[in-house]
This record gives sequence, C-alpha cells and structure tokens, in this order.
Amino acid sequence: RLRLSLLLRLLLPPLLVAVSLPTPEDFLIGDLPGLEGAALNFKQYAGYMPLGDEAGTEMFFWFVESQNDPSSDPVAFWTNGGPGSSSVAYGFWTEHGPFRLKRNSSGTVIPELYQYSWNRNASIVYLEMPTGVGFSRSNSSLNYENITDEQSAYESHQFLKNFFQVFSSFTKNPFFLTGESYGGHYVPNLAEKLIDEPLGIDMKGFLIGNPGINSDWYYNVNEYAFITYLWSHGLLPAKEYMDAHVACKWEEFFSDCDKDFTHPSDECVNATGAALELLPKPLDFYDVLVTTCHDNLDNNRDTSPPARQHVPFMRHLNEKYGLDIDGYDPCINNLTPEYINQPEVLAAIHADKHVIDREWPSTPDNWAYNQGSAGEKKDIATIFPKFFEKAPEWKIWVVSGTADSAVPLLGTERWMNCLGRKNLGSTQ
Repeated sequence: RLRLSLLLRLLLPPLLVAVSLPTPEDFLIGDLPGLEGAALNFKQYAGYMPLGDEAGTEMFFWFVESQNDPSSDPVAFWTNGGPGSSSVAYGFWTEHGPFRLKRNSSGTVIPELYQYSWNRNASIVYLEMPTGVGFSRSNSSLNYENITDEQSAYESHQFLKNFFQVFSSFTKNPFFLTGESYGGHYVPNLAEKLIDEPLGIDMKGFLIGNPGINSDWYYNVNEYAFITYLWSHGLLPAKEYMDAHVACKWEEFFSDCDKDFTHPSDECVNATGAALELLPKPLDFYDVLVTTCHDNLDNNRDTSPPARQHVPFMRHLNEKYGLDIDGYDPCINNLTPEYINQPEVLAAIHADKHVIDREWPSTPDNWAYNQGSAGEKKDIATIFPKFFEKAPEWKIWVVSGTADSAVPLLGTERWMNCLGRKNLGSTQ
C-alpha cells in the first residue's frame, strides 16, 4: 500500500514557495580542470537551479552557449533517458557536448575540445532529470519514490521557467526540446505542458531520437521490434525467430493499429525467451555494430587500450593503412565519473554546494520510476494529435539510429504509421 504522504504527493500539485533565484554569474564556470591550452570561444554555466517547491528540489544543469552567435542562435534543451540516466554524464560528455574525456600520458583523465559539438551552432541546456538523477536533489526522499511522467514534466517545466528568468537574454531565441530513449516520454510530456502552461519563449518544436513511446521499447513487454531487429541483423537464428513470430501472431503488427501487443501469451513469452537465449555475448544493445568495453573484465577500470586493440580487423586497418579509428572508445563512459568526482572539478561546476551520499551519477537507493500507466507504460503516441491541433507550426523530428536494438526503428515505424498522418514520401 502507498503511504499517505506518498499518495498525497501523487494527487496534489506541488506547493511553490518564494525563492530567490541566482544570477548567471553564480553559475559561470571559470576554468575547467585539466583543459590544457584550450581557449574557449563560448561561455558555460553549471549548478543547482532551485525549483521553489516545498521539498527544496534543486535541478542540476550544464549550459553551454553557442560558439557561433549566442544572441540569435537557437537554444536547445537536452535530456537523456533511462529513466535514471544523467544528461551530463552521457549527452554532455559522450554524445554531443563541447568536450570529450581522455587519459593523458600520465594516466590522468582530462577534457579536450570536441569538434562535432552541438554548441557549434546552438546553445544547449543539459538537465539531469528527474530529481535524484545525477546531482539533482530534493530535501524530501519521498520525491525519489514512484516518480511519474507528470512529476518529471512538472520539474522540467519549473526548471525552464526559472532558467529563463535567470538567463533572460535567451527568451527570444528559437527554442527546441531534444532528447533520446526515455526522452520519448520526457520531451513530449514537457512539450504538452508548455502548450498548457506557456512560458513566453519562442518554442519551435522538438526532436526525439530512438524514443520509447508506447510498446516499442525495452521497458515495455511487446518484443516484436526487439526480436525482429536482432534477427534482421544476424544476431538470432531464423528458426527460433520464426517460432516466436508464429507464437506471438506478429503478422499483423504493422497492419492492425488496434491490436494490443503488450500482453503476450505464455506461448509468446516462452518462444521469445528461447530465441534470446541464443544471443551472442557480450553485446552492446544500444549499438550492436560496435565492440564492448573490456575494462571491467579485469576489474581495472580504464586501463584497456582503445577499440582497435580489441578488434583484429580494426587493428589491421590502422596498422596497414594508417586509418585513424582511435576516435571511438567503447569505455568512454568509465572516464566521466572518475573526472567529475574530483573535488576540484566539483567546485568548478558548482556541484560541491551539496554533499550527496552516493557517487555521481548514481541515483539514491530508494529512487524508483513508476512502471505503470503513469510512467513507463504510458502511451505517449496519444499526445501527438494535440501537437498537430494546438501547435501546427511546430517542427517535430523523430529520428532512429539504425544500430540501436533497445529502442529499434521497427517499433518507431509502427506508432508513427498508426498516427494516420499523410506520408509525404522521401525528402532530401
């Protein structure tokens, strides 16, 4: 049974209290430790943004201005998924932030500039959400329990409200929401709240990549897209795949939008389980085409060489043809906590304001996201007609990386087709 205090939190809107907001200078990052000889042509800010709620929730963010023209370039909000993944640990440091981490000749992890950063032409806000993710925190541990999509949307909306009060010079810039994976919940829910409770900003639309929307992703129980993707990439044998296809009656997956594939029969569950037992290991489900990190095999983090040392053909290309493939490091995620958790780095990004009882970017022990219809099982596709009606001027992008088996493109195709929108054909 739910405790009364938790039940009231779910039923009643958060109580806001008066809060004095910081200034941009309070968040300004001066020198980033280890950034050797790099003169930055952009400003960056990080720290805790108070929401002003009764629980004292503070959301941690990292904001980098555009390297081009921050006064007029778009501002993009970014969130990773999970739920429970840090946008700073992943989006900022390993995907499209302005830096990459590497280990120098003395064994120290240091940042270096990344030439393909999104902030070459846009200012990006990376938010660790919901509360309890990364450095984001609350004075009440109840805020970490049974987190719903509604709570996540409230917190991110309140963050944006306060963010644009602090960074008021950016309120007139074109604004976009962006995210990936469970960002397929976070972003549309936040976009809907911006329709219902606009903030006076120039909202232009949103982008979601490999988004978990309804029954198309790994936290939901329909396995058609996952199993079919693995078979189509040679990772499952044909017989076991066809056994699952017949048992689960997947022949109508794309033709019957009304059919519920999220409650499979026992026969279906057994058949898909038998197929998955034959998966090769290890396997990176988020990118089935790359090698996996070998560092943890000897419990000695970050001492392994780059990917080319693990894969003979990649080593052959490097040695015979001089092909530069060192840009890919399968163990890059291991470097981030080692770097961030240093006292001098915590101080530089203003994360030392609070002492958290866990190593960043882990979540509190009692942190849990709702696994029912208020959270992971919510059908986000039902929100899209509201966007078409209330915000027809928005640009909405749904993109799918073809190497992701966790939220594979096949499931994305189904829910998009079931929206019933006109297919305009291929575009350049």
